[in-house]
Amino acid sequence: MTAGLPSTVPYTDAQLTNAQLRTANTTQLSGDIAMSLLNEALALERMTDRRQRAAHEERQRQVAVARRLAAARRLQRRAESASRRARSLLASV
Repeated sequence: MTAGLPSTVPYTDAQLTNAQLRTANTTQLSGDIAMSLLNEALALERMTDRRQRAAHEERQRQVAVARRLAAARRLQRRAESASRRARSLLASV
């Protein structure tokens, strides 16, 4: 084997140099770290998406409640107005 050039003869684990072992371990470790960081980033993104979705759903619920309340108030005003008209008609008879 010449320095710096790979040999065409395959090595067994016992024949690998310390530098080759360090490089192999670092490559594997950096890949593991990259996957770990990617998984963590995706988890944080999902958490943010869940929070945003929850906030949006809460706003939608509040809008729906406000619409129902406005409709109920309109119906209440109509009922009171009809009641006043009925009372005035009965009083005039």
